[in-house]
Amino acid sequence: MGAVEDRRRTRIVDRKFQLGIAVRLLLVITSLFAAGIALAFLPSLYVLATTNDLKSLEPAAAEFLVLHTRLWPSALLSLAGIFLYVVIFSHRVAGPIYRMNAILRALIDDRDPPVVKFRDGDYFQSTAALLKELSEKMRASRKNTSPRPGGHPPPGEAT
Repeated sequence: MGAVEDRRRTRIVDRKFQLGIAVRLLLVITSLFAAGIALAFLPSLYVLATTNDLKSLEPAAAEFLVLHTRLWPSALLSLAGIFLYVVIFSHRVAGPIYRMNAILRALIDDRDPPVVKFRDGDYFQSTAALLKELSEKMRASRKNTSPRPGGHPPPGEAT
């Protein structure tokens, strides 16, 4: 169980889940940013593409350059911030799922499950309470099970 405890200190508990959700969210937000950026640049691009008068082109070109120098760095910084936020946020979901899987794995392997502990900010607290109750009930039933006469295990416990 030491591996589970060590995992609780890392931000990436389930790499496939956490990075998968972060990349998918980043793709959606990138497409929304791209649509917003296109809308911001569209008026200047229209003027630059349709006008031949130099007096009209100069303000449109200046506006285009200002948008270009201010918008791209802020968009990239926002995307990086959103990616980091999703990784940190998904930790509150992936950690409990990882922990629940460890408990279920122990139950399947017919071992006593570890004590169910979730961090305060984690999701699935009600599921943790149910797993704790199940673990305690199974532990108690194993302690109360006495060997049968003749050394045969009770039905369902045969290996």
